[in-house]
Amino acid sequence: MERIEATEIEINKDVLAELMKFLENLESSTDLEGTAIVSKTGLRIASSETADIVADIYSASPATLISLGEKISSGLGQGDLKEIVIRGVKGYTIILVGDADNNFMLFTNCKKGYKLGYYFHKIRKAFKEMEPFLKKIEQKGMKG
Repeated sequence: MERIEATEIEINKDVLAELMKFLENLESSTDLEGTAIVSKTGLRIASSETADIVADIYSASPATLISLGEKISSGLGQGDLKEIVIRGVKGYTIILVGDADNNFMLFTNCKKGYKLGYYFHKIRKAFKEMEPFLKKIEQKGMKG
């Protein structure tokens, strides 16, 4: 599998505003928090106001997990990686991975495990609605 490295990403301010609106709407309609769009190479593209955690947690860490998750999923014959769920003592972190033609992931946190099914529905729907805007983001200096 090819690894894509982005040296620069250009985002139109209107596209960024739309992505921010999607993230804020997702959080305001759920108990999700710390929601962000991150490139698969580890660059944070957009995040909600509640995503004031250390930048590395929203960038390099998910990119590393995605790379490892893709290797495990394909190596075990499970197909393309769709999401990673991390369960901690105080809640869950969910990373939704874009398809092969979508170089982004949605990163979010929640505290209520009994609502995971509902969260997955909302997250998948929001990410699908964001895809047209994500495709408008120019990625320059790409290496395949």
